Amino acid sequence: MGKIYLMLVLFLLTSCEKFVVETSDVTLSGKYVVSKLDITSVDQNTNRDSLYTIGSTYVNSVLPDPIDSIVINRFYLHFDYSTVRMNELGVSPTGSDIWQYGSSPNEIFYRILSNNSYNNGFLQFDYITVDGSARTLTFLIEDDGFESLQLKSTGAWFKGKFGEKQVMTLYLTRVGP
Repeated sequence: MGKIYLMLVLFLLTSCEKFVVETSDVTLSGKYVVSKLDITSVDQNTNRDSLYTIGSTYVNSVLPDPIDSIVINRFYLHFDYSTVRMNELGVSPTGSDIWQYGSSPNEIFYRILSNNSYNNGFLQFDYITVDGSARTLTFLIEDDGFESLQLKSTGAWFKGKFGEKQVMTLYLTRVGP
């Protein structure tokens, strides 16, 4: 009986493998334009799903500024190594972009959560809207392509907690460094 116990202990000690969690490298850096937007009803599915393409405008007064009104192919986001800028207003005479949100001194820092080799993780950032309210946006990074990025919101209930949950998917195309 002692030999069996000893063999079992030796087997358990020598047969263990080390478990390593690897992270994937998310490459958000660059300037992106919203090239397509998809609104999907998740829970009750009482509204039809909507797909917005070039030339259309998504408007939802319940969402915080600036994502309450997104003009497809004219709404820009810019990510660098730690900050995000939203809603390009134009270009200065020196050639630099002018942003509604995220420019100095009110920079918006983003976080990547739950990133591993099987999941790109979640993109989350906090900012203050024009009316002074604090907002947190959280998106699942569905696809981090070479020249594209696909972000899916965690969803919102636009008609109260007993209403229908809707999810927004942003299809971003890289347009600059």
